[in-house]
Amino acid sequence: MTEIREAATLVLARDGACGPQVLLLRRTRDAVFLPGFDVFPGGAVGTLDEAPVDRNAALRECFEEAGVLVVRGGHGELATHTVPEWSERWRLDAEQEALSDYCRRMGLTAATDGLVYLGRWVTPPGPPRRFDTRFFLAPVPSGQTAWPDGTETIDSVWLTPEQALAEHARGERLLVPPTLGTLRQLQGGASVAELVASLADLAPYEAPDADWPIQGGRLAAGEAGYDEARFLDPSANGHSSGRIEPGRAVAITPVITRLTAPNPGVMTGPGTNTYLLRVGGQVLVVDPGPDHESHVEAILSESGGSIDQILLTHTHLDHTPATHQLQERTGARLVCLRPGADLAHHDHNLEPDHEPADGEYLAPGLRVLNTPGHAGNHLAFLWEPEGLLLAGDLVMQSSTVVIDPPDGHLGDYLTTLRRLLGEPVHYLLPGHGQLMADPWAVFDYLITHRHLREHKVLRCLASAPDGVEPQALLARVYDDVPAAMHSVAARSLEAHLEKLIEEGRVARQGQRVQSSG
Repeated sequence: MTEIREAATLVLARDGACGPQVLLLRRTRDAVFLPGFDVFPGGAVGTLDEAPVDRNAALRECFEEAGVLVVRGGHGELATHTVPEWSERWRLDAEQEALSDYCRRMGLTAATDGLVYLGRWVTPPGPPRRFDTRFFLAPVPSGQTAWPDGTETIDSVWLTPEQALAEHARGERLLVPPTLGTLRQLQGGASVAELVASLADLAPYEAPDADWPIQGGRLAAGEAGYDEARFLDPSANGHSSGRIEPGRAVAITPVITRLTAPNPGVMTGPGTNTYLLRVGGQVLVVDPGPDHESHVEAILSESGGSIDQILLTHTHLDHTPATHQLQERTGARLVCLRPGADLAHHDHNLEPDHEPADGEYLAPGLRVLNTPGHAGNHLAFLWEPEGLLLAGDLVMQSSTVVIDPPDGHLGDYLTTLRRLLGEPVHYLLPGHGQLMADPWAVFDYLITHRHLREHKVLRCLASAPDGVEPQALLARVYDDVPAAMHSVAARSLEAHLEKLIEEGRVARQGQRVQSSG
């Protein structure tokens, strides 16, 4: 198991012409952790960091990486001590000198008491390095500059939170969910003083870190099933199974019940989820799934044999076949969007009774969201009273969904994810897998994941001015994906290329593709 190290991050905020600006540092592409990403100054707590260790570590890391140390001035005010030359900072980085010793030697007082606490983030399982990081903010003078160390960080920029978020949305700047979440937390202030004052009224984000009991064991934060165990068993009595069990009805809320079909696989995870909703005297079924007799009978049993509406997030063949039998046996009204003609992997034998519009309510509190990307006719259904999004294949627990042109469209998918960041969604109910919390962090991760892959495509094409065939490009762009999955990855690569061609950044010349820049 990867060790989780304590870490600290410091957001420097200065007044700019358009409002508060924050410092972002560009990490070198050779870095083991977050290569090429823009980050706030920060890093692991060191052995020489004294109490309060997280605040001292935040100040020290900022000084090492950006040459800016936040201190107390002669009258107790916040000020900065700056050292542009890396040669004067390396001893702290090498742990040959403690920050406290440096401050005594220089006659400085580190402003540990002047930092504003913003929140705590824990790296989820998977990456080669994991950190339990506390985020702080420090006001610095207008016009403050910074000096990247040239080793870990190679460039710096001061941007308003709104500018940084907009550049990330356009794929111009790589930012991870903790950075994105912090930037959203800092939006809207007219000045740094106003921003600091407003933070006093906001609850800091605190990532869950406690193991959670389940039947026969415990789950660590970030593991599959952890969010659902906390949601279903908030008193930590160990009632949740922590896993998907096909055929077993799980009451997510008094309104929503989940049944999972017995069709596990590479593309379906533990199986296709069917959701039953009891709303306003109606029984609604979302995504009936495959036509397995046991699954159909479980749906009918759970619904009491009466179904008023069948709602489809989309018409892929792992979500729809049971629809036909359920309609025959219950007379349910079918609500979905038709697929495009001649598209593979869709159920073309369906005839919807109603094709809903974006924003339409299908029952009190149940709103339709038009969410194309994975499929052109993809919908999601938001149960507004509890902020639960029946997300279909927008997301998939422990994996990313395939975008397969011509039906799948990466540009549409990213637009959908960005749109959902503005919707009142508190939890995700995916088409495959268990309930997921912190949906904005999920959306941020998925957007960044696609941007990162896109940057990789562009770098590979930049190194091949005469162009390259997509199959050769596949091996380089997806060198982190097992070869057995390259046939699937090839469809995602085609989605990236189509998006870049539409944007005029890549051109197709016969069998080859090349950069247009």
